[in-house]
Amino acid sequence: MVDTDSAASAETGGRGTLVIKERAIERVAVAAALAVPDVVRSVGGISRLTGRDLPRADASVGEYSVSINLYVSLTWPCRITDVSEAVHTEVARTLDNIVGLPLYRLNVMVAATSAGEAVEQQVSDETTVAAPRPRPPAASPAALPVAVALAFGLLALAFVAGREFLIVHDTIGGAPWIRNTIEQIAELHWARWMIAASGAAMVAGLILLVIGVKPRTQTHTGATSPTSSLPMVWMRPTDVARMCSDHAGEVPGVESARTTVTKKHITVEVHRTEAGEDRALTEAVRDAIAPTLSVLADNRDTRIRLEQTRG
Repeated sequence: MVDTDSAASAETGGRGTLVIKERAIERVAVAAALAVPDVVRSVGGISRLTGRDLPRADASVGEYSVSINLYVSLTWPCRITDVSEAVHTEVARTLDNIVGLPLYRLNVMVAATSAGEAVEQQVSDETTVAAPRPRPPAASPAALPVAVALAFGLLALAFVAGREFLIVHDTIGGAPWIRNTIEQIAELHWARWMIAASGAAMVAGLILLVIGVKPRTQTHTGATSPTSSLPMVWMRPTDVARMCSDHAGEVPGVESARTTVTKKHITVEVHRTEAGEDRALTEAVRDAIAPTLSVLADNRDTRIRLEQTRG
């Protein structure tokens, strides 16, 4: 780290010179940065591949000052501007006290972040953060066929425009479609069929407007868990119906069950083996499918219909 020029000292009788290598400056800067609470050491990701962990520094030593590029890893969450100021202050103070050279410029670059003790403590204290509600699976937009047709139309228009360009520059032969079409339209006069055409255009425009703003149809039903009110699993209405039918079919006195699931209702049609009290069987079926319905994120009206099996 320190090199004394002994030869110069012997010739001149002086105390020699002090040479501080850039690597020594870099190590001092790294040690000073680690003294800041929100700066942590990191050896993962790209740093592991390159063999250069964080923080690391690239120093340029001048005759009277030092410039440093400092790459750091910070804990999350933190205020980056405050940490940067703290790093600048600590590195400048350490260089001045240990090396004796003032800091000319320090560029702090945040290369990585990691969860700090504050986040771990928050998790251990079971402090919950409001999470956004996940989007349910949905069907394709109603405007998808229109968009596909419009895309093909634009491709056809581009082909016609390219053909017109080649005809104008005498690259290919043929009649110009765009010019002839415009000339034919220009020769049109008022006719009664234009009223019907304008009405049809208005209706088509309104239909396209409705299709464009129509929301996508939800195709799945969310299922929650005891630890979260947000949907964790998405099931098709068919899956819900099969689960309800299976549970209802296990009730004594039920021969078979068929379930229909809609957006607002769940209807279970029960075929019983023998005549009995309708209310008792209805409650038994309702209790059997209750565990399945309790995990659904969307509440639906449950209907039980009893039918006697004909012998």
